[in-house]
Amino acid sequence: MRSLKRNPEQSGRSVRVFLDANTIVSGILFKGNEATLLELGRVKAVELVTNLYVLEEVTRVIRRSEFRLNLEEVNGLIKYVHECITVLEDPSSNEIRENVSVLDDGKDVPVMLGFHGSNADFLVTGDKELLEKILNSTTTKKLLEKILP
Repeated sequence: MRSLKRNPEQSGRSVRVFLDANTIVSGILFKGNEATLLELGRVKAVELVTNLYVLEEVTRVIRRSEFRLNLEEVNGLIKYVHECITVLEDPSSNEIRENVSVLDDGKDVPVMLGFHGSNADFLVTGDKELLEKILNSTTTKKLLEKILP
């Protein structure tokens, strides 16, 4: 395993990354950068976190008929997610209500708040609005370029 680049301000801890649902879904269903990132989390080379809200969205998406996964396969993928990612509590409904106007898509507010409350260094997402509006949000490809030598 290659060593990861670390920011000197991080006091020796590994890079902590909050993952959005689209990143997780891509990582568990397809080969590529997202799968690499999940594997880095599984081997603890990077600390991956998300919240229950995101995990519920992942579960809904992979249950769609287009992916043709049976219940056992869905459960196996969710088990793998838990091996790679620490799942944190959701922001409170009061917090969500107070911030609902921050983003055009209110469904992304729990992701934004989860990232801010997680003490993560980066938010990895494919969501255009989050990438534009949230400081330290990035794509998987750009994150891997930053943290891998």
